[in-house]
Amino acid sequence: MSPIYRKILGIYLLVLVLGISLSTLIYTNGSAVFDSTGSLVEEDIPQLTAISRLRVAIMQQKPVLYEYYATTDRAVFLRKFELIQRDVETGLHPIQGVIADKELYEQISKKNDWINKLAEKLDITLNTSPIDWDLARELLVEVSDTENRITPDIDALVELNHQHVQHSGMLAQDKTQLMIRLVIVFSIVIFLIAIFIGYYINAYIAETAERRRLAMFAERNPNPVLRLNWDGGVNYSNPASQTLIEQLGLNQVAELLPKDFSVRLQALRASNRDTCNLEFSLHERVFECLIHTLTDLHSYHVYLEDVTENKQAQQKLLHQAYHDDLTGLPNRRRLSEIFQTVTAGDSQANMAIILLRVDRIKRVLESQGYGASDHLLRALAERLNELMQDSKNSHGLSYLFRLEGATFGMLLPELDSAHQLGLLAERLQASMRDPLQVNTQEFFFTLSIGASIYPLDGRDLENLIRNAEAAVNRVRATGGNAFQCYTQDMNARAQRWLDLENGLRRALQRNEMALYFQPQASISAAQIIGVEALLRWRREDQQFISPVEFIPLAEESGLIIPIGEWVLRTACLQAISWQKTGMGKLVMAVNISARQFQHPGFVGLVGQILKETGLEPQYLELEITESVVMHDVEQTIATLNALRELQVKLSIDDFGTGYSSLSYLKRFPIHKLKVDQSFVRNMTRDANDVAIIKSVIALGQSLNLQVIAEGVETLEQLALLKQFGCDEVQGYLYSRPVPPAEFEQWLHAVTEESFTGTKH
Repeated sequence: MSPIYRKILGIYLLVLVLGISLSTLIYTNGSAVFDSTGSLVEEDIPQLTAISRLRVAIMQQKPVLYEYYATTDRAVFLRKFELIQRDVETGLHPIQGVIADKELYEQISKKNDWINKLAEKLDITLNTSPIDWDLARELLVEVSDTENRITPDIDALVELNHQHVQHSGMLAQDKTQLMIRLVIVFSIVIFLIAIFIGYYINAYIAETAERRRLAMFAERNPNPVLRLNWDGGVNYSNPASQTLIEQLGLNQVAELLPKDFSVRLQALRASNRDTCNLEFSLHERVFECLIHTLTDLHSYHVYLEDVTENKQAQQKLLHQAYHDDLTGLPNRRRLSEIFQTVTAGDSQANMAIILLRVDRIKRVLESQGYGASDHLLRALAERLNELMQDSKNSHGLSYLFRLEGATFGMLLPELDSAHQLGLLAERLQASMRDPLQVNTQEFFFTLSIGASIYPLDGRDLENLIRNAEAAVNRVRATGGNAFQCYTQDMNARAQRWLDLENGLRRALQRNEMALYFQPQASISAAQIIGVEALLRWRREDQQFISPVEFIPLAEESGLIIPIGEWVLRTACLQAISWQKTGMGKLVMAVNISARQFQHPGFVGLVGQILKETGLEPQYLELEITESVVMHDVEQTIATLNALRELQVKLSIDDFGTGYSSLSYLKRFPIHKLKVDQSFVRNMTRDANDVAIIKSVIALGQSLNLQVIAEGVETLEQLALLKQFGCDEVQGYLYSRPVPPAEFEQWLHAVTEESFTGTKH
């Protein structure tokens, strides 16, 4: 027997002796605790319960006797008193055998018997005619005195019981504390012993386990492990090697190794290295092989691992990193790599970047949802990919990518001429003539195509993509479904647009906005009846920005909402100011943009501004363009009716340039039609314009609407309009749009000199 075994056995014997001793002491003290608690449960608690019942029963006798004295109902008295006596007997009986003070028990019993005798006397007294009430009261007084004498005896009985319980509890507590101390001491001893032997046992077990693990490493390794002799012959193979041979359908272990394995062993020995890693394929599976040279044993250890799944996962991750999940096309990252490869070595070959953006796909998203949009993009990618494959022979090598959203990209690394781009764009647009089918539905789309050329339009990918996008945006701005190559002015235009937008965001804060006013005259009355408020923007550098340039920008950016509110409030304030200074009650005409009119809070805003400024609503005229009112006819009618309830005037601006339906026009609660200046400008030279103006005036008269012509510049034009029956005119014939102060001077001059219908 080894020394460590003898030490462990001795310690185990010591622990056994200590355990037996502890168990004996715990048993002895536990028996004492059990006896104490048993006495408490079997005697003291029942005795205490009996005393409590006895106290209650004795205390109930007096109320029953007094009740009997008051009611003289003998039947009730006998029934209740008999029940009380039973409770008294029930309380006295358990106490009799266990109480230590027998004299105390006798005193309680005798006093209770005396109460019974007094009760019998009271019963006789109350049932003897005539009743001696004085005697009955004396008997009740004596019952009370006897009861008062019993109470201290019962309290003494309770005290005896309490002392006995306290003694038993202290005894049990002492025994329990002793057992706890014994257990603590034993636990400490066991803990010290465990620390003492733990080191030796752990060292022994660890050493043994390590040897077993080392011995079983090869046998239990899930990967093939081989041991080869110095010549490359197999001396050993683990079970995993045999399993792999069966899976691959091989005949022997040597077939698991590459055919040139002996050559690799020779190269390893010649290199004076201990290890070598190699990767090879076998039966469509990929293996990694580690060769470890044991020079002192003249042998090799070979470890094989099947890494097929890892390789597949790596390839999948690599594919996901460079391809779009939805369409499977290469993504922007792949485009960047291909571009870098093509341009490596400072290549001077011409290349082209083409961006294709699907027009109006947002409508599909809004009506059909994201699922249908995804299906459409996949179908579109397949069609474009097929087209690219077919175009390789005629247009050279090309790559197709999905960049983002509904935007696809193409790289043409072998561009011969810009004409080649045009031909490819024509084929791409022609491919969209056939509908895309998704879920039995057909969808027709067009493409906005923009291109930039390397190195003419940029030498890095970001610039080329940005310039191609500028070309696409130019196509979309003109309606889409076209092709455009990048030109230098596009970036300048985009920069100009960005600069204007940044300035427009701060224009109100800097007080750069102003209203100019152009008079409106009544032809029949030959007087000024109103003005149109026109927005002007003068930047900090005193440069005027044309409304044709900044109004569309404000519409697109959403800034037209706060700007339009400022225009409406400022125009109303100006109108009320002129009224207060005696310039007359002129109708203030204010242009309303599409975004303003379609805003859900527009009607409320108009009412609020009228209330704030104090302008009477009949002196405010809101001009809405024909294209706006025909956008959503039912909603337009609802909004116009709400404005009509505010009693403001309503007119349709640029009438004749859109596609108004007469059936809808008669439902619009409007006051005035405004003939667009494009018809007035050439009315003296173009018979078609004259016909249109006559038709608009006739239409207005038939619908009881006022008609105003804008852009009147000559007396000849004015005469013709008067001849046709036009109601009002506006234009340079009277005045250009001018600031408020100049308009006031002009109006005073017209008033003083009499209105002649000529320019001042």
